[in-house]
Amino acid sequence: MPVQKRFTTLLTIGLLLLITPFVVRFLMPPAPELEPHTAEYFPVQDPATGKWGFIDNKGRMLTPMVFDWAGDFRQGLGLAESNGAMGFIDATFKESGKWAISPRFELYNDGDQSAFGFFDGLALARDDEGKWGYIDRTGKWAITPRFNESEEYTGIPAGSFSEGLAWYQAIEISERNMLNANGEILRDAENKPMKEPFRRRLMGFIDRDGEIAIAPRFEMVQDFGEGMAGARFKTNDMWGFIDRAGKRVISPAYDGVGRFSEGLCAVQVEGLWGYINPSGKWVIEPRFAEAKQFLEGLAAVRESGKWGYIDPKGNWAIEPSYDNFEDYAHPGDATPFENGLARVTLNGRVIYIDTSGHQVWPSE
Repeated sequence: MPVQKRFTTLLTIGLLLLITPFVVRFLMPPAPELEPHTAEYFPVQDPATGKWGFIDNKGRMLTPMVFDWAGDFRQGLGLAESNGAMGFIDATFKESGKWAISPRFELYNDGDQSAFGFFDGLALARDDEGKWGYIDRTGKWAITPRFNESEEYTGIPAGSFSEGLAWYQAIEISERNMLNANGEILRDAENKPMKEPFRRRLMGFIDRDGEIAIAPRFEMVQDFGEGMAGARFKTNDMWGFIDRAGKRVISPAYDGVGRFSEGLCAVQVEGLWGYINPSGKWVIEPRFAEAKQFLEGLAAVRESGKWGYIDPKGNWAIEPSYDNFEDYAHPGDATPFENGLARVTLNGRVIYIDTSGHQVWPSE
């Protein structure tokens, strides 16, 4: 083969090897984005009619105000309620009026919730028999409902997925000492403590296939964030942190904990909240009455009865001027920033602000 032709052939092969990965990447469907679970749109209520809809991060209406309630809008689907049942819409609802997943998850009573938003491509929902499982984005059961609510413990029996894991509760039969009216241990004829059975809740984690990833052995747990989750151990009433294998990585030393994000986690000590890093060292000393996770460089905290936002050094980015407000429609007071907006309450009105503190909805 002539030298020039050989050189041309080698050059062609080299170029093919160079561009092939980019061609393959372009032709292949994009991998699902599991983290972060940033809210795409935001629920709002019309004070005149009581109906709900969604806005975008500029305060523009995505849907008309036609829902009985509206919740998370994540990963392309928004949770909404109509006629006593919950379902999901997508961004085409305004034009089509059609539900992406029909409202078939029936509410049991006022103030109840029968479904939650999508995280890791799955949404927690309750079936007609009262059991909880997970649906995929088509509305089909991806994890068959098997988690039961408990008479002894209020609330849902499982949580939303985060980093591929979701917490769930299991009830075990255990024994405890019987006490008299004065709180003293009752004893039998042989002076042995008298026992009585009781149902005890333990919590663990499942993976996206519904398989047990971490066996239920904790009193309480929080969602995973940056590879760690808060956990309260049976042998200690304090909170610490575990890794994805269930191994303790930060010793229990806190009265309450949040979720790690952006390298920090809110923790409570002696009634006050501050922030630690993944090594368990204080970055922002505890001084707040309440504190939320960092998102988009800011965290909602409450001081002197008002909510504001701090930066990762603990300095005020938005001065504390927002109120406590908590009901079924707007649980949780000030929210973290997502997609440039956060929900707060000012003078009894729920509003959305941007990261500069400017009111975006309702328009001023």
